[in-house]
Amino acid sequence: MVDYYPILARAMSAPEARDPQWRRGVYERARQMLVTQLLARRPATPPAAIAAEQSGLDAAIRRIEAEMSRPARGAMPRDEPVDDADGDISDLSSIVPERGPLATPFRLSGVSLVAVAIVAAAISAGGYMFWVQHAHKASPAPVKNVASAAAPQVPIAAAKIATPKPATTKDGDLAAGIDGGAADNDLPYVFRRQPTFYRTLQPVGTIIIDKLQHFLYLIQPNNVALRYGIGLGGQCTELAGLRHVAGKAEWPSWQATPDMIERKLAKPGTLAGGAGNPLGARVMELDDGKSRINGTNAPATVGTNVIFGCVRLGNDDVVDLYGRVQNGTPVVVN
Repeated sequence: MVDYYPILARAMSAPEARDPQWRRGVYERARQMLVTQLLARRPATPPAAIAAEQSGLDAAIRRIEAEMSRPARGAMPRDEPVDDADGDISDLSSIVPERGPLATPFRLSGVSLVAVAIVAAAISAGGYMFWVQHAHKASPAPVKNVASAAAPQVPIAAAKIATPKPATTKDGDLAAGIDGGAADNDLPYVFRRQPTFYRTLQPVGTIIIDKLQHFLYLIQPNNVALRYGIGLGGQCTELAGLRHVAGKAEWPSWQATPDMIERKLAKPGTLAGGAGNPLGARVMELDDGKSRINGTNAPATVGTNVIFGCVRLGNDDVVDLYGRVQNGTPVVVN
């Protein structure tokens, strides 16, 4: 197991390290990187090994926080062990949360990114080679427009208007028939699909939608969730509580709402499934009869609130989610 203390100590040498919120962001991102890299390894890392590494990282965080809490007495020498019982911090939950994500999406500054990069580089270099020293190292695959490649053919008339990507509303949404692509590579890292540490009492396979932070979580074993960035439409601002997936469809057709027609954002009638369809590549209808999780023709709106629609993901993400859930899957909306 890696000794995470010297790794974190290097990161905490930045002047910003005196700010508890800054440290909190570094710790959370380090946890995410730890889980992400362990889960990405082939062969798969055993759950016991993941738990051991998480415990090692948490122990290093407690030691760093114990040192940072004693500025008046001077920092503890880096080569001396810390007795966790001898400290000014008895509860680190206000600084180092162990339940779920941050209260608000945490955006790292340039210096913060350098600190996290120190942690990530050390983790990559020596953290997991114990289990994977004989495994092939797989380089990250580039983002593929999976959904676009599998899209049904669209009429020539629709193809003529699929090239430009003008925003047709103040919220950045695109008009029906305009294809914004299957994914938006300019999205912040935090809104891209990724495994993350997530502790919950909900069973494996449950979807949890966090409307405030614009995240959708698919619960996995061992305190891990697949996290997807979402956009939230006005139709679902009041959606809350427990729902279930009631129906699924690939490349659904879409019908313009009277409001969109009145605003001249769409023409009356039905638009067949395909590139440029506002419902995107996949749709999962919820059992309230009016809410849905679907793709979008405007992936740049992921992470934002928009006027129209419900819960939207980029088409690559909604295809991935669609393949992992079944009718009857519980959906908890916070």
